[in-house]
Amino acid sequence: MRRLPLLVALFALALTPLLGAAQPAQQQLRVGVWDLPPSRGNPFGGRALPSTFLWDAIFDPLVRIDETGASAPALALEWSLVEPTRWRFKLRPGVSFHNGAAFDADAVVATIAWLASPAGRASPVGTETREIAAAERVDALTVDILTAQPDAILPNRLAMVAIVEPRAWAQGGPEGFAREPIGTGAFRLEAWTPGAAQLAAAPQSWRKPATLQKLRLVELPERPARLQALLSGQIDVAFGLSPDQIPELRAARQQVMATPAPQVMSLAFVTEGRDSPLRDRRVRLAMNHAVNRPAIAEALLAGLGRAASHGATATAFGYDPALKPIPYDPARAKALLAEAGHPRGFAMVAEVVVDAFPGDGDIYQQMAADLDAVGIKVELRQLRFPEWLRRFLNVTWEGQAFGLSWNTAPFMDSLRPYLSFSCLKRPAHWCDPEVMPLIEAAGREFDPVKRLALLHRLHAATQANPPALFLVEQVDVTGLAPRVEGFRFVNRTANYESARFR
Repeated sequence: MRRLPLLVALFALALTPLLGAAQPAQQQLRVGVWDLPPSRGNPFGGRALPSTFLWDAIFDPLVRIDETGASAPALALEWSLVEPTRWRFKLRPGVSFHNGAAFDADAVVATIAWLASPAGRASPVGTETREIAAAERVDALTVDILTAQPDAILPNRLAMVAIVEPRAWAQGGPEGFAREPIGTGAFRLEAWTPGAAQLAAAPQSWRKPATLQKLRLVELPERPARLQALLSGQIDVAFGLSPDQIPELRAARQQVMATPAPQVMSLAFVTEGRDSPLRDRRVRLAMNHAVNRPAIAEALLAGLGRAASHGATATAFGYDPALKPIPYDPARAKALLAEAGHPRGFAMVAEVVVDAFPGDGDIYQQMAADLDAVGIKVELRQLRFPEWLRRFLNVTWEGQAFGLSWNTAPFMDSLRPYLSFSCLKRPAHWCDPEVMPLIEAAGREFDPVKRLALLHRLHAATQANPPALFLVEQVDVTGLAPRVEGFRFVNRTANYESARFR
Protein backbone atom coordinates (compact mmCIF):
# COMPACT_ATOMS: atom_id res chain seq x y z
CA MET A 1 0.00 0.00 0.00
CA ARG A 2 1.30 3.47 -0.86
CA ARG A 3 2.57 5.32 2.21
CA LEU A 4 0.59 8.54 2.87
CA PRO A 5 2.53 11.77 3.23
CA LEU A 6 2.90 12.81 6.86
CA LEU A 7 0.54 15.79 6.50
CA VAL A 8 -2.23 13.68 4.97
CA ALA A 9 -1.75 10.97 7.57
CA LEU A 10 -1.99 13.44 10.44
CA PHE A 11 -5.05 15.03 8.81
CA ALA A 12 -6.74 11.63 8.52
CA LEU A 13 -6.00 10.86 12.17
CA ALA A 14 -7.50 14.18 13.28
CA LEU A 15 -10.69 13.58 11.30
CA THR A 16 -11.24 9.96 12.35
CA PRO A 17 -13.67 10.76 15.22
CA LEU A 18 -15.84 12.80 12.84
CA LEU A 19 -15.69 10.63 9.75
CA GLY A 20 -15.58 7.21 11.29
CA ALA A 21 -13.15 4.35 10.99
CA ALA A 22 -10.56 4.43 8.21
CA GLN A 23 -11.89 1.11 6.92
CA PRO A 24 -15.68 1.70 6.69
CA ALA A 25 -18.46 -0.84 6.51
CA GLN A 26 -18.51 -1.97 2.87
CA GLN A 27 -21.99 -0.60 2.17
CA GLN A 28 -21.70 2.87 3.75
CA LEU A 29 -21.15 5.81 1.39
CA ARG A 30 -19.31 8.66 3.10
CA VAL A 31 -19.76 12.09 1.52
CA GLY A 32 -17.87 15.33 2.19
CA VAL A 33 -19.87 18.58 1.89
CA TRP A 34 -18.99 22.15 2.84
CA ASP A 35 -22.02 22.69 5.07
CA LEU A 36 -25.09 20.85 6.30
CA PRO A 37 -28.44 22.66 5.89
CA PRO A 38 -28.96 25.51 8.37
CA SER A 39 -32.61 24.37 8.57
CA ARG A 40 -31.50 20.75 9.02
CA GLY A 41 -34.29 18.44 7.84
CA ASN A 42 -36.74 21.19 6.90
CA PRO A 43 -36.58 21.07 3.07
CA PHE A 44 -38.33 24.41 2.65
CA GLY A 45 -35.25 26.29 3.85
CA GLY A 46 -34.08 26.65 0.24
CA ARG A 47 -33.31 24.68 -2.87
CA ALA A 48 -29.61 25.09 -3.45
CA LEU A 49 -26.31 23.48 -2.66
CA PRO A 50 -25.07 22.49 -0.16
CA SER A 51 -28.42 21.88 1.57
CA THR A 52 -29.80 19.70 -1.22
CA PHE A 53 -26.96 17.20 -0.76
CA LEU A 54 -28.91 16.02 2.29
CA TRP A 55 -32.48 16.66 1.17
CA ASP A 56 -32.04 14.76 -2.10
CA ALA A 57 -31.49 11.63 -0.01
CA ILE A 58 -34.51 12.04 2.27
CA PHE A 59 -37.25 13.59 0.12
CA ASP A 60 -38.86 13.38 -3.29
CA PRO A 61 -40.68 16.04 -5.35
CA LEU A 62 -43.60 15.37 -7.66
CA VAL A 63 -41.42 16.10 -10.67
CA ARG A 64 -37.69 15.77 -11.34
CA ILE A 65 -35.63 17.33 -14.11
CA ASP A 66 -33.75 14.91 -16.36
CA GLU A 67 -30.39 15.19 -18.10
CA THR A 68 -31.93 17.16 -20.98
CA GLY A 69 -33.55 19.75 -18.71
CA ALA A 70 -37.06 18.35 -19.27
CA SER A 71 -39.56 17.55 -16.53
CA ALA A 72 -39.78 13.82 -15.75
CA PRO A 73 -41.80 11.63 -13.35
CA ALA A 74 -40.94 11.35 -9.67
CA LEU A 75 -43.83 11.09 -7.18
CA ALA A 76 -46.12 12.09 -10.04
CA LEU A 77 -46.24 9.84 -13.08
CA GLU A 78 -47.98 12.24 -15.46
CA TRP A 79 -49.59 15.68 -15.56
CA SER A 80 -51.63 17.87 -17.83
CA LEU A 81 -52.96 21.41 -18.05
CA VAL A 82 -56.71 21.33 -17.36
CA GLU A 83 -57.15 25.09 -17.69
CA PRO A 84 -54.72 28.04 -17.58
CA THR A 85 -54.55 28.05 -13.78
CA ARG A 86 -55.17 24.35 -13.03
CA TRP A 87 -52.77 21.44 -13.52
CA ARG A 88 -53.73 17.81 -12.83
CA PHE A 89 -51.16 15.32 -11.52
CA LYS A 90 -51.52 11.53 -11.45
CA LEU A 91 -49.52 10.16 -8.51
CA ARG A 92 -47.26 7.12 -8.26
CA PRO A 93 -49.09 4.25 -6.52
CA GLY A 94 -47.65 2.09 -3.74
CA VAL A 95 -45.34 4.73 -2.26
CA SER A 96 -44.97 5.13 1.50
CA PHE A 97 -43.14 7.49 3.83
CA HIS A 98 -40.31 6.38 6.11
CA ASN A 99 -42.76 5.95 9.00
CA GLY A 100 -45.01 3.65 6.96
CA ALA A 101 -47.71 6.23 6.20
CA ALA A 102 -49.06 6.06 2.67
CA PHE A 103 -48.14 8.75 0.16
CA ASP A 104 -51.28 10.02 -1.56
CA ALA A 105 -53.10 13.14 -2.72
CA ASP A 106 -53.68 14.23 0.89
CA ALA A 107 -49.92 14.51 1.46
CA VAL A 108 -49.58 16.75 -1.58
CA VAL A 109 -52.51 18.90 -0.49
CA ALA A 110 -51.05 19.30 3.01
CA THR A 111 -47.60 20.24 1.70
CA ILE A 112 -48.99 22.84 -0.71
CA ALA A 113 -51.34 24.20 1.97
CA TRP A 114 -48.40 24.90 4.27
CA LEU A 115 -46.39 26.56 1.50
CA ALA A 116 -49.40 28.78 0.73
CA SER A 117 -49.77 29.77 4.40
CA PRO A 118 -48.18 32.97 5.79
CA ALA A 119 -45.40 30.94 7.42
CA GLY A 120 -44.85 28.95 4.25
CA ARG A 121 -44.78 32.03 2.06
CA ALA A 122 -41.99 33.40 4.27
CA SER A 123 -39.81 30.35 3.62
CA PRO A 124 -37.34 30.34 0.71
CA VAL A 125 -39.25 27.61 -1.16
CA GLY A 126 -42.58 29.29 -0.41
CA THR A 127 -41.21 32.50 -1.86
CA GLU A 128 -40.21 30.77 -5.09
CA THR A 129 -43.58 29.03 -5.40
CA ARG A 130 -45.77 31.99 -4.45
CA GLU A 131 -47.85 31.62 -7.63
CA ILE A 132 -49.21 28.29 -6.32
CA ALA A 133 -52.55 29.09 -4.69
CA ALA A 134 -53.77 25.68 -3.51
CA ALA A 135 -53.97 21.95 -4.16
CA GLU A 136 -57.23 19.99 -4.39
CA ARG A 137 -57.73 16.28 -3.95
CA VAL A 138 -59.47 14.64 -6.92
CA ASP A 139 -59.04 11.10 -5.66
CA ALA A 140 -56.45 9.18 -3.66
CA LEU A 141 -53.91 9.28 -6.50
CA THR A 142 -54.96 12.43 -8.36
CA VAL A 143 -54.44 16.02 -7.29
CA ASP A 144 -55.07 19.39 -8.94
CA ILE A 145 -52.66 22.25 -8.31
CA LEU A 146 -54.09 25.73 -8.80
CA THR A 147 -52.05 28.84 -9.54
CA ALA A 148 -52.95 32.48 -8.98
CA GLN A 149 -51.86 33.28 -12.53
CA PRO A 150 -51.08 31.05 -15.53
CA ASP A 151 -47.72 29.43 -14.85
CA ALA A 152 -46.04 27.95 -17.91
CA ILE A 153 -43.31 26.19 -15.93
CA LEU A 154 -45.26 24.84 -12.96
CA PRO A 155 -44.15 21.20 -13.47
CA ASN A 156 -40.50 22.31 -13.53
CA ARG A 157 -41.11 24.59 -10.55
CA LEU A 158 -42.42 21.64 -8.53
CA ALA A 159 -39.00 19.99 -8.76
CA MET A 160 -38.05 22.14 -5.78
CA VAL A 161 -41.03 21.14 -3.59
CA ALA A 162 -40.26 18.17 -1.36
CA ILE A 163 -43.36 16.29 -0.18
CA VAL A 164 -43.29 15.86 3.61
CA GLU A 165 -45.22 13.36 5.74
CA PRO A 166 -48.22 15.50 6.76
CA ARG A 167 -48.87 14.13 10.26
CA ALA A 168 -45.22 14.41 11.29
CA TRP A 169 -45.12 17.97 9.93
CA ALA A 170 -48.35 18.93 11.72
CA GLN A 171 -47.22 17.42 15.02
CA GLY A 172 -43.66 18.74 15.06
CA GLY A 173 -44.03 21.95 13.09
CA PRO A 174 -41.07 23.15 11.05
CA GLU A 175 -38.62 23.01 13.98
CA GLY A 176 -39.67 19.61 15.28
CA PHE A 177 -39.82 18.14 11.81
CA ALA A 178 -36.35 19.52 11.04
CA ARG A 179 -34.94 17.36 13.84
CA GLU A 180 -36.74 14.19 12.68
CA PRO A 181 -37.54 14.58 8.96
CA ILE A 182 -39.73 12.01 7.24
CA GLY A 183 -39.94 11.74 3.47
CA THR A 184 -40.27 9.11 0.77
CA GLY A 185 -36.63 9.21 -0.34
CA ALA A 186 -34.03 6.53 -0.64
CA PHE A 187 -32.61 7.19 2.84
CA ARG A 188 -34.04 8.02 6.25
CA LEU A 189 -32.27 10.03 8.93
CA GLU A 190 -30.83 7.99 11.79
CA ALA A 191 -28.99 10.65 13.78
CA TRP A 192 -27.51 14.12 13.82
CA THR A 193 -24.01 14.23 15.25
CA PRO A 194 -21.68 17.24 15.48
CA GLY A 195 -20.75 18.07 11.91
CA ALA A 196 -22.42 15.03 10.35
CA ALA A 197 -25.74 13.44 9.41
CA GLN A 198 -26.09 9.66 9.55
CA LEU A 199 -28.70 8.03 7.30
CA ALA A 200 -29.84 4.49 6.59
CA ALA A 201 -31.37 2.98 3.47
CA ALA A 202 -35.17 3.14 3.54
CA PRO A 203 -36.32 -0.39 2.65
CA GLN A 204 -39.81 0.77 1.67
CA SER A 205 -38.59 3.52 -0.67
CA TRP A 206 -39.79 3.35 -4.28
CA ARG A 207 -36.19 4.21 -5.23
CA LYS A 208 -34.57 1.82 -2.76
CA PRO A 209 -30.75 1.72 -3.00
CA ALA A 210 -29.52 -1.34 -4.85
CA THR A 211 -26.73 -2.14 -2.40
CA LEU A 212 -25.99 0.79 -0.05
CA GLN A 213 -27.05 0.35 3.56
CA LYS A 214 -25.77 3.60 5.06
CA LEU A 215 -25.09 7.17 3.98
CA ARG A 216 -23.02 9.62 6.01
CA LEU A 217 -22.72 13.31 5.14
CA VAL A 218 -19.79 15.05 6.79
CA GLU A 219 -19.30 18.80 7.08
CA LEU A 220 -15.86 19.85 5.82
CA PRO A 221 -16.01 23.61 5.11
CA GLU A 222 -12.57 23.96 3.46
CA ARG A 223 -11.99 22.53 0.00
CA PRO A 224 -8.47 21.24 0.83
CA ALA A 225 -9.96 19.35 3.76
CA ARG A 226 -12.44 17.59 1.48
CA LEU A 227 -9.69 16.69 -0.97
CA GLN A 228 -7.39 15.30 1.72
CA ALA A 229 -10.22 13.36 3.34
CA LEU A 230 -10.84 11.69 -0.03
CA LEU A 231 -7.14 10.99 -0.67
CA SER A 232 -6.72 9.49 2.80
CA GLY A 233 -9.70 7.16 2.40
CA GLN A 234 -11.82 8.95 5.00
CA ILE A 235 -14.65 9.73 2.55
CA ASP A 236 -15.85 8.23 -0.73
CA VAL A 237 -17.30 11.35 -2.39
CA ALA A 238 -15.94 14.91 -2.19
CA PHE A 239 -18.27 17.58 -3.53
CA GLY A 240 -17.28 21.10 -4.53
CA LEU A 241 -13.69 20.52 -5.60
CA SER A 242 -11.80 22.75 -8.03
CA PRO A 243 -10.25 22.27 -11.47
CA ASP A 244 -6.78 22.93 -10.04
CA GLN A 245 -7.24 19.85 -7.84
CA ILE A 246 -7.94 17.53 -10.80
CA PRO A 247 -4.25 16.70 -11.46
CA GLU A 248 -3.78 15.68 -7.82
CA LEU A 249 -6.93 13.57 -7.93
CA ARG A 250 -5.81 11.78 -11.07
CA ALA A 251 -2.27 11.29 -9.78
CA ALA A 252 -3.78 9.57 -6.75
CA ARG A 253 -5.97 7.44 -9.05
CA GLN A 254 -9.20 8.97 -7.80
CA GLN A 255 -12.17 9.34 -10.13
CA VAL A 256 -13.15 12.81 -11.35
CA MET A 257 -16.57 14.05 -12.45
CA ALA A 258 -16.26 17.49 -14.11
CA THR A 259 -19.40 18.79 -15.78
CA PRO A 260 -20.85 22.19 -16.72
CA ALA A 261 -22.97 23.53 -13.88
CA PRO A 262 -26.39 25.22 -14.28
CA GLN A 263 -25.00 28.25 -12.50
CA VAL A 264 -23.51 31.63 -13.32
CA MET A 265 -21.22 32.97 -10.63
CA SER A 266 -21.78 36.65 -9.93
CA LEU A 267 -21.38 39.47 -7.47
CA ALA A 268 -24.87 40.77 -6.67
CA PHE A 269 -25.39 44.48 -6.16
CA VAL A 270 -27.25 45.76 -3.08
CA THR A 271 -29.09 48.92 -4.14
CA GLU A 272 -32.41 48.89 -2.30
CA GLY A 273 -32.83 51.03 0.81
CA ARG A 274 -29.35 52.48 0.92
CA ASP A 275 -27.14 55.15 -0.61
CA SER A 276 -24.39 53.52 -2.63
CA PRO A 277 -22.34 54.26 -5.75
CA LEU A 278 -23.82 51.04 -7.15
CA ARG A 279 -27.22 52.67 -7.49
CA ASP A 280 -25.85 54.36 -10.62
CA ARG A 281 -26.21 52.21 -13.74
CA ARG A 282 -22.95 53.58 -15.12
CA VAL A 283 -21.07 52.26 -12.08
CA ARG A 284 -22.58 48.81 -12.46
CA LEU A 285 -21.66 48.74 -16.15
CA ALA A 286 -18.17 49.98 -15.32
CA MET A 287 -17.66 47.07 -12.92
CA ASN A 288 -18.74 44.63 -15.61
CA HIS A 289 -16.32 46.18 -18.12
CA ALA A 290 -13.47 46.09 -15.58
CA VAL A 291 -13.27 42.32 -15.09
CA ASN A 292 -11.49 40.03 -17.55
CA ARG A 293 -13.93 37.11 -17.56
CA PRO A 294 -12.29 35.07 -20.37
CA ALA A 295 -8.95 35.13 -18.57
CA ILE A 296 -10.58 34.05 -15.31
CA ALA A 297 -12.42 31.17 -16.98
CA GLU A 298 -9.27 29.96 -18.72
CA ALA A 299 -6.83 30.34 -15.83
CA LEU A 300 -8.97 29.53 -12.79
CA LEU A 301 -11.44 27.04 -14.25
CA ALA A 302 -8.89 25.30 -16.46
CA GLY A 303 -10.96 26.17 -19.51
CA LEU A 304 -13.87 24.07 -18.22
CA GLY A 305 -16.01 27.14 -17.52
CA ARG A 306 -16.84 30.09 -19.75
CA ALA A 307 -17.15 33.85 -19.44
CA ALA A 308 -20.75 34.67 -18.51
CA SER A 309 -22.88 36.97 -20.66
CA HIS A 310 -26.11 36.73 -18.66
CA GLY A 311 -27.72 34.72 -15.88
CA ALA A 312 -28.24 31.43 -17.72
CA THR A 313 -26.17 28.58 -19.05
CA ALA A 314 -26.65 26.47 -22.17
CA THR A 315 -28.42 23.69 -20.25
CA ALA A 316 -31.31 25.98 -19.24
CA PHE A 317 -34.32 26.89 -21.35
CA GLY A 318 -34.06 30.51 -22.44
CA TYR A 319 -30.30 30.70 -22.75
CA ASP A 320 -29.30 33.11 -25.52
CA PRO A 321 -26.12 32.02 -27.34
CA ALA A 322 -26.17 35.21 -29.40
CA LEU A 323 -25.79 37.44 -26.33
CA LYS A 324 -22.07 38.00 -25.86
CA PRO A 325 -20.37 38.86 -22.54
CA ILE A 326 -19.89 42.53 -21.70
CA PRO A 327 -16.40 43.15 -23.16
CA TYR A 328 -13.35 43.55 -20.98
CA ASP A 329 -12.52 47.25 -21.40
CA PRO A 330 -10.77 48.96 -18.45
CA ALA A 331 -10.63 52.27 -20.32
CA ARG A 332 -14.39 52.23 -20.81
CA ALA A 333 -14.81 51.30 -17.14
CA LYS A 334 -12.75 54.32 -16.03
CA ALA A 335 -14.69 56.63 -18.34
CA LEU A 336 -18.03 55.42 -16.97
CA LEU A 337 -16.82 55.90 -13.39
CA ALA A 338 -15.75 59.46 -14.20
CA GLU A 339 -19.15 60.17 -15.80
CA ALA A 340 -20.82 58.88 -12.63
CA GLY A 341 -18.74 61.25 -10.45
CA HIS A 342 -16.12 58.74 -9.27
CA PRO A 343 -12.98 59.61 -11.26
CA ARG A 344 -10.77 58.20 -8.50
CA GLY A 345 -13.03 55.23 -7.87
CA PHE A 346 -14.37 54.30 -4.44
CA ALA A 347 -14.12 51.66 -1.73
CA MET A 348 -16.71 48.95 -1.10
CA VAL A 349 -17.30 45.72 0.80
CA ALA A 350 -18.37 42.42 -0.77
CA GLU A 351 -19.52 39.48 1.38
CA VAL A 352 -18.80 36.05 -0.09
CA VAL A 353 -18.73 32.34 0.66
CA VAL A 354 -15.63 30.50 -0.55
CA ASP A 355 -14.53 26.86 -0.86
CA ALA A 356 -18.02 26.01 -2.11
CA PHE A 357 -17.69 26.14 -5.90
CA PRO A 358 -14.68 25.59 -8.16
CA GLY A 359 -12.08 28.30 -7.86
CA ASP A 360 -14.48 30.66 -6.11
CA GLY A 361 -11.94 32.17 -3.70
CA ASP A 362 -9.40 32.78 -6.46
CA ILE A 363 -12.10 34.10 -8.80
CA TYR A 364 -13.22 36.67 -6.23
CA GLN A 365 -9.60 37.68 -5.63
CA GLN A 366 -8.93 38.18 -9.35
CA MET A 367 -12.21 40.07 -9.70
CA ALA A 368 -11.10 42.37 -6.87
CA ALA A 369 -7.70 42.88 -8.52
CA ASP A 370 -9.33 43.80 -11.84
CA LEU A 371 -11.65 46.25 -10.09
CA ASP A 372 -8.73 47.73 -8.16
CA ALA A 373 -7.03 48.44 -11.50
CA VAL A 374 -9.84 50.90 -12.39
CA GLY A 375 -9.98 52.45 -8.91
CA ILE A 376 -12.60 50.34 -7.10
CA LYS A 377 -11.15 49.00 -3.85
CA VAL A 378 -13.05 45.87 -2.83
CA GLU A 379 -12.75 44.39 0.65
CA LEU A 380 -13.77 40.73 0.48
CA ARG A 381 -15.37 39.48 3.68
CA GLN A 382 -15.81 35.74 3.95
CA LEU A 383 -18.94 34.23 5.48
CA ARG A 384 -20.02 30.69 6.29
CA PHE A 385 -23.09 29.60 4.36
CA PRO A 386 -25.55 29.69 7.32
CA GLU A 387 -24.71 33.35 7.99
CA TRP A 388 -24.80 34.15 4.26
CA LEU A 389 -28.28 32.62 4.03
CA ARG A 390 -29.55 34.62 7.01
CA ARG A 391 -28.34 37.87 5.47
CA PHE A 392 -29.71 36.93 2.05
CA LEU A 393 -33.20 36.19 3.38
CA ASN A 394 -33.37 39.35 5.48
CA VAL A 395 -31.22 41.66 3.31
CA THR A 396 -28.98 42.55 6.25
CA TRP A 397 -25.80 42.90 4.25
CA GLU A 398 -23.07 45.05 5.75
CA GLY A 399 -21.50 45.69 2.35
CA GLN A 400 -22.61 46.97 -1.01
CA ALA A 401 -22.41 43.60 -2.79
CA PHE A 402 -22.38 39.87 -2.08
CA GLY A 403 -21.73 36.62 -3.88
CA LEU A 404 -24.91 35.18 -5.41
CA SER A 405 -25.13 32.72 -8.26
CA TRP A 406 -27.71 32.73 -11.04
CA ASN A 407 -28.80 29.15 -10.43
CA THR A 408 -31.29 27.63 -12.87
CA ALA A 409 -31.45 24.27 -11.06
CA PRO A 410 -33.71 22.54 -10.30
CA PHE A 411 -36.08 24.25 -12.80
CA MET A 412 -33.48 24.23 -15.59
CA ASP A 413 -35.29 27.34 -16.79
CA SER A 414 -33.56 30.70 -17.02
CA LEU A 415 -36.51 32.47 -15.41
CA ARG A 416 -35.72 30.95 -12.01
CA PRO A 417 -32.83 33.28 -10.99
CA TYR A 418 -35.02 36.33 -11.53
CA LEU A 419 -36.97 35.34 -8.43
CA SER A 420 -33.86 36.48 -6.53
CA PHE A 421 -32.59 39.19 -8.89
CA SER A 422 -35.77 41.27 -9.14
CA CYS A 423 -38.54 43.03 -7.26
CA LEU A 424 -40.10 39.58 -6.70
CA LYS A 425 -37.75 38.86 -3.82
CA ARG A 426 -39.17 40.23 -0.58
CA PRO A 427 -37.34 42.01 0.85
CA ALA A 428 -35.40 42.80 -2.31
CA HIS A 429 -31.74 43.74 -2.58
CA TRP A 430 -32.31 44.84 -6.20
CA CYS A 431 -35.45 46.02 -7.98
CA ASP A 432 -35.84 47.19 -11.58
CA PRO A 433 -39.55 47.85 -12.24
CA GLU A 434 -38.89 48.20 -15.97
CA VAL A 435 -38.14 44.48 -16.47
CA MET A 436 -41.03 43.21 -14.34
CA PRO A 437 -43.47 43.06 -17.30
CA LEU A 438 -41.00 40.82 -19.16
CA ILE A 439 -40.53 38.57 -16.12
CA GLU A 440 -44.28 38.25 -15.65
CA ALA A 441 -44.94 37.66 -19.35
CA ALA A 442 -42.25 34.95 -19.54
CA GLY A 443 -43.86 33.16 -16.62
CA ARG A 444 -47.33 33.12 -18.21
CA GLU A 445 -46.52 32.39 -21.86
CA PHE A 446 -47.21 28.73 -22.74
CA ASP A 447 -46.04 28.91 -26.36
CA PRO A 448 -42.35 27.87 -26.19
CA VAL A 449 -41.30 29.93 -29.22
CA LYS A 450 -42.86 33.12 -27.86
CA ARG A 451 -41.57 32.36 -24.40
CA LEU A 452 -38.02 31.91 -25.68
CA ALA A 453 -38.19 35.30 -27.37
CA LEU A 454 -39.40 36.91 -24.14
CA LEU A 455 -36.56 35.37 -22.15
CA HIS A 456 -34.01 36.59 -24.70
CA ARG A 457 -35.41 40.12 -24.40
CA LEU A 458 -35.26 39.82 -20.61
CA HIS A 459 -31.61 38.73 -20.64
CA ALA A 460 -30.65 41.59 -22.97
CA ALA A 461 -32.44 44.13 -20.77
CA THR A 462 -30.72 42.73 -17.69
CA GLN A 463 -27.31 42.96 -19.30
CA ALA A 464 -28.00 46.58 -20.24
CA ASN A 465 -28.97 47.43 -16.64
CA PRO A 466 -27.05 44.81 -14.67
CA PRO A 467 -28.15 43.77 -11.17
CA ALA A 468 -24.84 41.95 -10.74
CA LEU A 469 -21.30 41.65 -11.96
CA PHE A 470 -21.55 38.59 -14.18
CA LEU A 471 -18.43 36.43 -13.80
CA VAL A 472 -18.27 32.89 -15.18
CA GLU A 473 -20.42 29.92 -16.05
CA GLN A 474 -19.38 27.51 -13.34
CA VAL A 475 -18.46 23.83 -13.41
CA ASP A 476 -19.05 21.04 -10.90
CA VAL A 477 -15.99 19.03 -9.90
CA THR A 478 -16.60 15.96 -7.74
CA GLY A 479 -14.00 13.49 -6.56
CA LEU A 480 -14.87 9.81 -6.15
CA ALA A 481 -12.93 7.01 -4.51
CA PRO A 482 -11.85 4.23 -6.91
CA ARG A 483 -14.21 1.76 -5.26
CA VAL A 484 -17.33 3.82 -6.07
CA GLU A 485 -19.28 3.21 -9.26
CA GLY A 486 -22.74 4.11 -10.54
CA PHE A 487 -22.99 7.39 -8.62
CA ARG A 488 -24.95 10.06 -10.52
CA PHE A 489 -25.05 13.84 -10.02
CA VAL A 490 -27.51 15.31 -12.52
CA ASN A 491 -28.60 18.96 -12.58
CA ARG A 492 -27.27 19.43 -9.07
CA THR A 493 -29.30 16.46 -7.79
CA ALA A 494 -27.40 13.63 -6.08
CA ASN A 495 -28.66 10.12 -6.84
CA TYR A 496 -26.96 8.25 -4.00
CA GLU A 497 -29.15 5.19 -4.44
CA SER A 498 -27.50 4.38 -7.76
CA ALA A 499 -24.04 4.13 -6.18
CA ARG A 500 -22.37 0.84 -5.39
CA PHE A 501 -18.90 -0.41 -4.54
CA ARG A 502 -16.53 -2.43 -6.71
